Parts: sequence; C-alpha cells; structure tokens
Amino acid sequence: MKILIKSHFNAARNLLGGLTFNGVIVANKRQLDLFRGSLAPFFLTREFKRISIIPFGCDACGAFDRERGRELLGQLAGRQFQENDFLVGWLGGVYGWFDLDSVMRGVSGAIVENRNIKIIFFGADEFRQAELLRSVGEEAWANVVFMPWVEFSRRFEYWAGLDVSLVWGAEGYENDYASRTRNFDCLTLGLPIVQNMDDEWGVRLEREGAGLVVDRTTLGETLSSLSRSPERLSDMRRALRALAPRFSWTGFAERLGTLVSKSSMTVMRRMAGLAGFVLLVPALLLFFTYALVKVVSRTECATS
Repeated sequence: MKILIKSHFNAARNLLGGLTFNGVIVANKRQLDLFRGSLAPFFLTREFKRISIIPFGCDACGAFDRERGRELLGQLAGRQFQENDFLVGWLGGVYGWFDLDSVMRGVSGAIVENRNIKIIFFGADEFRQAELLRSVGEEAWANVVFMPWVEFSRRFEYWAGLDVSLVWGAEGYENDYASRTRNFDCLTLGLPIVQNMDDEWGVRLEREGAGLVVDRTTLGETLSSLSRSPERLSDMRRALRALAPRFSWTGFAERLGTLVSKSSMTVMRRMAGLAGFVLLVPALLLFFTYALVKVVSRTECATS
C-alpha cells in the first residue's frame, strides 16, 4: 500500500513539474528519455530544452583517516576489526530491487576463499537481517556484520574504514533508470566501487579504471581477488580522485545556474500547465483506484 501511494504521488509530482516548472534536471540519459516521453503527448518536442542532464555532485576528495574509520566501525559493531580484514560496505538500504540474494551468494563464496572478507550492512532490521543470512552458508554468518545507520553528516568518517563499496541493482526498470547516487559518496572518499552493469556508472568506472563491473557469476571471485590486491585498489583510488573534480558540487551549482538563467515561462504558459495538471488529476485517481482494487484482491486471495 505504501509503495502504491508513493508511486502514484511521484507520477503526479513529475507531471506537475513537467507541466509547470521552468526547468527540470535529471541525472542521466535514460532519465532524460523517460521525462521527454512523459511530456511528449502534451508538447511534442517543443519544450525538451527545459530538461537538462545535471548529475549529482560530490565533495572534494578528502583525506579521511582509514584507521579512525575502522575504529569507529568497530565501536558501532561492538567488535574490533583487524588490519588485514577486508571490509566490503553496502552503503544504502536493503530494499527488494537490489537483488541481494545474488549479492550474498557471491559474497559467501568470497568469504569461503578468504576468511578476512567481511561485508557490512547499515540500517537493516531484524527481518531483513534474517533474509540476508538465509542466502549464505552458516560458515559465513560471522563475516556478515549488521550495524545501525550512522549519522549522515558523519558518514564519511565511518566509511573511510572500508576497502570497497558494493553496489548492485536487480534486472528491471529500477536498475535501468537509477543513477546510483551513493557512488558520488565513493568519489568523495576515493573508495573503490564494485558493481553490476548499468548504462551510466558501469561505463564510467570501466573507462576511468575507478572500479570493477562484474556479474553475479564473477562477483565472489572478484572480491576474493581484490582482497589480495592492494596495488590494484590503490590504482582505483587514484582514478577516483582524478574523476571526482568533474562532479564537484561547485560544478553542479554552475550548471544549475546556467539552466536557471536560460529557463523562462510566461504567466499564461504556467496557468495552462496548471490547468492541464488539474484536468489530469481525475485520470490519476482512476488508475490509482484500479491499482488499489487489484492489490486488495490479491491480498484477499492470498489470505483465503
């Protein structure tokens, strides 16, 4: 129910922005095509110029202390991490669209190869923890570490203790359109990234040598190899530091300022957009009601 409401709210919000806002920013080419497609029935191609690709930003690649990061992670976990532990961080939430079953099977294989490998999750509740552990052998359970969320403003202090960030999207529309904004935090940290393929970051990481793009069959082997390749990790960190300035928040602000200076909308045009949105609201409510009935029907069938 919550996801259903959120999805329709987001659809309404996107329509309102497209019909009435001076400008719209998206993170990548796929999102650009998606938003253009949503506006084309109303304006054809006339207002495509109002949509601009401005990727998310990162802070200047800072000198965060790895030893201090490990100490903080150890305090949070109630255990001490050793110097030779290879810490793999899952930096976001543990939601269904990440294909975590495949991730955990790959990580489990890597742990069997090297017992120093540990994967760290933040903010997983007890139900999700149990789900994640079901995907790995019992011999690997001690190497799966669950921690509470860290204070957002201090996240870099903690994450500096990690060796690799693991990013994984399931096959489907979420992976097709997502921008993987957590990777920008990895740019700030200079933290090597291991991920599956997408149309934005996968190409970028391979081109720059700032991370590795693998599939579910090679994930475990890749993590095991990296855990024994400090020189390779150092090369990836250098590549991330070289890549970071292209996505600085300063550059983001400059591109946003350019968009604002070039975007204008007359009062009549905005009123037309608002009127069009109001006329579309009944259609949105109709499709929401239809989807709600389907969900309720499936729930009743499952419980009967």
